[in-house]
Amino acid sequence: MARSPGDGGRGGRGQDRERVLVGVGGSDSALRAVEAPAREARLRGTGLSVVHAFIWPPLKVPLGPSPYGPPDGGLRQQPQDIVDTAVAQARTTAPDIDVAGRSWPAIPLTVLATRSRSAALVVVGSRGMGAFTGLLLG
Repeated sequence: MARSPGDGGRGGRGQDRERVLVGVGGSDSALRAVEAPAREARLRGTGLSVVHAFIWPPLKVPLGPSPYGPPDGGLRQQPQDIVDTAVAQARTTAPDIDVAGRSWPAIPLTVLATRSRSAALVVVGSRGMGAFTGLLLG
């Protein structure tokens, strides 16, 4: 079943209600930055939702492996790996909170705006790249 960015990743709308929402990228600094929202979620007595959006499918970028590369290569797994790493980091920082994560093939701003409507707090960081590179990478 396809889910929209607002459904909380569990099939129903509003699953982020009163949770701390953090948008993550794949850089080391972005993954370390998950620690602050994890601590904040613990202080608030709520859970943490980790989200990552990637723009490649809407741009028609091939997600599968290259015919010249390994069969398990390609971009398809990378967004979920980013989320899994961020969730693990959050659980290490605050093992006593509920941490959920999900990635979407969508424009990051759209995912964050939709999911933020029911979140207690939204945490985002800087991409740390120039405007042109940021435009290309989303």
